Amino acid sequence: MYRNIAVMASLMVLAVSMPAYAQAIDLSAVNSVLQSVLDALTGLTGRLVMTIVAVGVLMAGAFNFLDWTRVFTLLFIIVVIGVIPTFVQAIWGTA
Repeated sequence: MYRNIAVMASLMVLAVSMPAYAQAIDLSAVNSVLQSVLDALTGLTGRLVMTIVAVGVLMAGAFNFLDWTRVFTLLFIIVVIGVIPTFVQAIWGTA
């Protein structure tokens, strides 16, 4: 009895299956938002902000407001944020 129900359910699923809806989704708005975030982080504004933060962190370390392990950690994070798009572009190329 359960086997008949399982066979009927699988036949109904196969009968009403539709093409993938993921093909019809337009993600251009999401792509433009993410591209603008990437441009903000790696463009002129992002480089200026990261430069100001790096100078502030180095000065805070020089005047003992931050310990040097945190200074180097923050500088490493700033460098990684600036370098990641270059790695991605080297792996997958330009779009």
